[in-house]
Amino acid sequence: MQASKSHTVKPDLGSRLKSTTLSIAILALLGGTTIPAHAIQLYVDTQTQQVFTSPGINRIKLSEFEEVNEAVGKVSAEEVKALETKLRQKKKKAELKAAEELTAALTPKENWSDRISLRGYTQLRYSQPISGNNANLASPGDRFISDNQSFGVRRARLVLSGQVTDHLYVYIQPEFNSGPDAGDLQGGKVQIRDFYSDISFDDRREYRVRFGVSKVPYGFEILQSSQNRLAMDRADAVNIASRDERDMGAMFYWAPAHIRDRFRDLVRSGLKGSGDYGVLGLGIYNGQGLNRVELNDNLHTVARLTYPFKFDNGQFFEAGISALTGKYVPRSSQISVSGVNVTPTFDNRGVQDERMGVHAVLYPQPFGLQGEWNWGNSPMLSVDRKRIESTTLNGGYVQAMYKLDNAFGSWMPYAKWQRYDGSEKFSTNAPRSHLREIEIGVEWQPVPEVELVVAYANMDRTNVGTFVSSLNGYRQVKADMLRAQLQWNF
Repeated sequence: MQASKSHTVKPDLGSRLKSTTLSIAILALLGGTTIPAHAIQLYVDTQTQQVFTSPGINRIKLSEFEEVNEAVGKVSAEEVKALETKLRQKKKKAELKAAEELTAALTPKENWSDRISLRGYTQLRYSQPISGNNANLASPGDRFISDNQSFGVRRARLVLSGQVTDHLYVYIQPEFNSGPDAGDLQGGKVQIRDFYSDISFDDRREYRVRFGVSKVPYGFEILQSSQNRLAMDRADAVNIASRDERDMGAMFYWAPAHIRDRFRDLVRSGLKGSGDYGVLGLGIYNGQGLNRVELNDNLHTVARLTYPFKFDNGQFFEAGISALTGKYVPRSSQISVSGVNVTPTFDNRGVQDERMGVHAVLYPQPFGLQGEWNWGNSPMLSVDRKRIESTTLNGGYVQAMYKLDNAFGSWMPYAKWQRYDGSEKFSTNAPRSHLREIEIGVEWQPVPEVELVVAYANMDRTNVGTFVSSLNGYRQVKADMLRAQLQWNF
């Protein structure tokens, strides 16, 4: 190429190109669709802003151009400004793309197992009768309420749970405990407490169907976890609806998203909520109890409606109603009636089991009240001890509590009164239970992961595991008991 021609860029102009990056880039962008034979291809480095005639790392191709002097003469100030803007946009787009590619490369892909969490809690309990008929004191809801008992692991549970996909939630809870079973001097066992999946139908998860082993949506205390419950045990009058609180079946739950958040907040804030079991709960389940085989083709059905109100002053109040119905197949064994051994008979298709209840909770802010009552019919041993028939029941409880937070932790003293007259359907021969009980205690939570409860109880209850005679029936026992429980959450 000859020196007299000024319209072609020579190869030895590299230093001039670097010092006039923007001008050359603009000229390159002005290039037309026709590429001359001696055109030069230019590349700009996005980091150093230098221009090169060959491709490389971080270099963006601009265009081909020639006849520098002639092209410069054609560029107006407006065009230069527009081309500067275009160049900046192109550079920014390239930088964003590079950043996105780098982020994608460095971010590991999420696996469903990453959404699984593991947590749990343990309850170490000490029970000591202090007066009354200690030798015959017993409770079907707590095997540690008996003579010659002291320390024991009331509950030790692990919870494996997680929203594994947008529409599938899983919950698995095994339990380890050292509670003595009837006739078992060794005691201790491992069993499934919960094993279910929630399938939701909408993005907000307001509609869910729960399949597997889970709690029966009835009342309030049945659904309230023992990890959150204030009193030592659930009230017999309500808990007899589902003694272990759980069964095998399918449940439907509905609640608006903001109410689901409210249910969770009532637990997380330490106000002793029941958890999220929907505003409306409907279900069908076997009805024989937790980890027991089904003995007839009849399914129990249950319905629950509850709502947690929040007033302008921040006070929470919840009220609701529940009902269930089905046929329960009881267990019977031989007893002596007037000197004759008799095994109570019943309809092998099941005995009618039905009840309805109401509950109301004024959450402790700082004073609180909680109560439940239910009525119905349930399998119960007849007066002549020869049959098990559906007989009326009624009972409930009232509990007052007060929440106090100070430098030493969170304190919650409480007093609970309960009464019950009705069947103990899960016990052999479904005997009648007569219960009057007052419990006074205090829960101290020095740190969120540790709770200590100390309580005194005055008990007047039927020992449904001891048949005395056809005249006296099952033994009625009065006693006073002192109990303490240490719970640690992890």
